[in-house]
Amino acid sequence: MKNLYLNFLFLAFCTVASAQVTVFSEDFESGLSSWTLTGQWGTTTSQAYNGSYSLADSPSGLYLNNQTTYATINSVFDLSTSLDANIYFKAKYDIENGFDYCYIDVSANNGTSWTTAYTINGEGNLGNWSDFNINVGGFVGNSQVKVRFRLYTDAGYQSDGIFVDSLRITKDSVDNAPPLILHEPDIHYEGTIGTNSRVFTITDISGVASAILYYSVDGGSYSAINPSDTNGDDYTFDIPAQTAGVYVDYYVEAVDSSAQANSGLSQQYSYVHGNYIKYESGVVNFITSYVANGTYTGTAMRMTLDGMTTITTAFIGNYTDVNNPNDSMEFHVWADNNGNPGTDLMDPIMVFPAANLQQPHLITRIDLRPYSDDLDSLIGNVHIGFTVPSGTVWLAQTTPGSSNRVKNYNGSAWSAETDDYHFRIVTDEMILPPVADFEYDLTGDPVVVFSDSSLNNPTSWYWTFGDSYDDTIQHPTHTYAAPGAYTVCLLVENAAGDDQVCKSFFTTNGPPNAFFSYSQAQDPTIPFTDLTTQNPTSWAWDFGDSQVSTLQNPSHYYQDTGDFEVCLIASNAFGSDTFCQTIHIYNRAPDAYFTYNVTATNHFTSFTDLSAFNPTSWHWDFDHDGDTSIAQNPSYIYPLSGGTFDVCLIASNQYGESAPYCEEIEIADLTVGMNELAAKGIIISPNPTSGKLNIQLPQGLEDVSYAIYTLTGSLVISGNTQSNSMLNISLEKQPAGVYFIELLNQDISLGKIPLILD
Repeated sequence: MKNLYLNFLFLAFCTVASAQVTVFSEDFESGLSSWTLTGQWGTTTSQAYNGSYSLADSPSGLYLNNQTTYATINSVFDLSTSLDANIYFKAKYDIENGFDYCYIDVSANNGTSWTTAYTINGEGNLGNWSDFNINVGGFVGNSQVKVRFRLYTDAGYQSDGIFVDSLRITKDSVDNAPPLILHEPDIHYEGTIGTNSRVFTITDISGVASAILYYSVDGGSYSAINPSDTNGDDYTFDIPAQTAGVYVDYYVEAVDSSAQANSGLSQQYSYVHGNYIKYESGVVNFITSYVANGTYTGTAMRMTLDGMTTITTAFIGNYTDVNNPNDSMEFHVWADNNGNPGTDLMDPIMVFPAANLQQPHLITRIDLRPYSDDLDSLIGNVHIGFTVPSGTVWLAQTTPGSSNRVKNYNGSAWSAETDDYHFRIVTDEMILPPVADFEYDLTGDPVVVFSDSSLNNPTSWYWTFGDSYDDTIQHPTHTYAAPGAYTVCLLVENAAGDDQVCKSFFTTNGPPNAFFSYSQAQDPTIPFTDLTTQNPTSWAWDFGDSQVSTLQNPSHYYQDTGDFEVCLIASNAFGSDTFCQTIHIYNRAPDAYFTYNVTATNHFTSFTDLSAFNPTSWHWDFDHDGDTSIAQNPSYIYPLSGGTFDVCLIASNQYGESAPYCEEIEIADLTVGMNELAAKGIIISPNPTSGKLNIQLPQGLEDVSYAIYTLTGSLVISGNTQSNSMLNISLEKQPAGVYFIELLNQDISLGKIPLILD
């Protein structure tokens, strides 16, 4: 919720001649037709300033708990041409101090969003009518301005609430209002380490001529700073870094650009500079008490310091009202003892809570800078809190709790508390334990350069180089005497702790480690691959058959079979190394093997050589008429009468020939169709033919057609005859091969036989 402070909210303004116009007035004598109400809002006759009625949040008695209710004026006010505006009314109120509030909200956009223009809070103000004059000049220039009253109550105390009468809203043609200054500070004095940036939203219909932030440190004189950045109506001010624990007050003065040069001051805000640690939300749900002779006589919250630091300030979220007064509390900072408060880190001090009747849950700020010797160089868990020597101390609490950090004390032992209390601390900048890391540069191998890149500012370094040497400088250089794999470790320390990291690498500043591999896929030609490490620059190969080479990756042809010891001597500037291994050369004659495929006509057969060990010549025997072939992958046409044929292959190379490999091939008889045609008196001759073909048809067979096809089914030639005769067909233009001829009588097949064209 944004807080609004405008100078001169009530009573007199320093004004010039103006034309003030009333745009809305209400005395509640004619009902509530101009209002939209929620909750208990309504009119009452129990209080009235003018006439018999006033507007009340709870006309029938006390307001309810846990309520947010509204009384909204239906009218939308056009202030687009106005230069100033005010809300006037009379009010009596009795609202629980510090917990329940009545807000006057204003919207510039017909209720889409609202800004709190004023807050009413306080008990026992039912005697006399109070005058309210709230300047809302920050909302002029807008054509859809709305106004509402908003009552907020918590879960505890109930009271009469507020009574409102004689309400009037005006606009003005002269800008008599100071700029509207909005700021949303962090609660409970929250600040940060380093520069603290504070953003103020400053608006004025006449424009903002200047805006200056004033700040003081520990109650000293004020210093002025100008905005470091502006973005629309947002002005950012950067308050410089201070020593941790100092108390900074600040406010903004803004002057508008009107002829009147209206000046406005924000309220004063405060924070404590430093690293701020908190674990709860700051929301106040309930209050609780600690009593000297009660069940619990003290409480503490565990605070975790992630790095080494000094605690400069502590905060205790106290509470008070007329019915719940406070006594002094004995403040402690304890060491941790297995999750509970242990021994005192400083002498306990008596502190009286800061909460008062005007600010019932004002957090208590405890300056611990005088105890820096006791609270310096802390790390890990500590506990802050208090015990109650006498009387009662009240605390604000957030329910349910979520931090699991609060403990209660019953005079002899600590126990867990499920709620959160508003305990916070400020520390100096933390010295975090280092995180070890380093880089290394092998460019000058065997001289290796190491660079420390550890995080969190180590103050000492200890290097071990993996070869019995060490060093303690931050960025050492080390020379390795021999090549190999090394693991280097760096241990870094600072006041908060230590950390170590190790990394491994290879140096190559020595003789090579010779090694090679080879492949026998092309035996007797053997390719060799050098796999020597540590950057060899020369190679000497001995292939074991009196032949040598100086290539890095040679290939060698062996003339004979047997075992050969191959050796490689690899060298560089630092020396040499030898590696040997024995290889076996086969140089053998082939092993014959083949597959075959018989076509659909069962006489045209293709053969595929699959012989092993690199044959260079082939001899095929097709088991028919003494036919042979020396092709690697031949084809052969078997007779149409078919049969079983024992086909054999002998494969040879320079080392000899294989044993014969034979397969029996079944070839089907394709001459059956000839006999069928002959039985019908049809004679096709000659077959085989060299190009002329005669077809003799029997007496009485008419309307006969013929078609000749290739083995794959493609039509070559066709024709017909209308009478009994000798049909002559010429195939001289067709290539030699095997064909099929089919005769048909009125689309009925008379027979289909193979035809061989020589």
